[in-house]
Amino acid sequence: MIKPYLILTCILGFTLAILPFRVSANPLSAVVSSIVDGDTITLNQGGRAIRVQLACINTPDWINGQPEQNTQSQASKDRLTALLPVGSSVQYYDVGRVSGRVLAVVFNQNQNINLQMVVEGQARLHPSYARTCTNSADALALAERNAQSQRLGLWNR
Repeated sequence: MIKPYLILTCILGFTLAILPFRVSANPLSAVVSSIVDGDTITLNQGGRAIRVQLACINTPDWINGQPEQNTQSQASKDRLTALLPVGSSVQYYDVGRVSGRVLAVVFNQNQNINLQMVVEGQARLHPSYARTCTNSADALALAERNAQSQRLGLWNR
């Protein structure tokens, strides 16, 4: 049986592939160098290291003394690592800057990784970054509500 979130992923992924975000028409290409946490990666683009924050989403941060939070932080990082293996080629859309990092929508094999993390409950929509998500905020919010209702990932409490 196909799970509802897989159907939602396909529908939203297709929609966002057509209208990814308010960005330039052509994606940039790079190779994944490392996964920093559940929403931050390092890319290698032509020998240059680029620290990238996945735009419009947020995952739990590692906090000393909070095992439940840290367990979810690790789960989000592990899932992002599975979606973006080190050495894999990706495409990304640069949508701005925050704290010295590039804000980007990242695609691996035509899959919108930002959206996929929300669909699986490994991330949530980041309200502070709404200005960079004008074309996708509704889709991300729908994916978040669906993950919440299914008690997926960080909503499984």
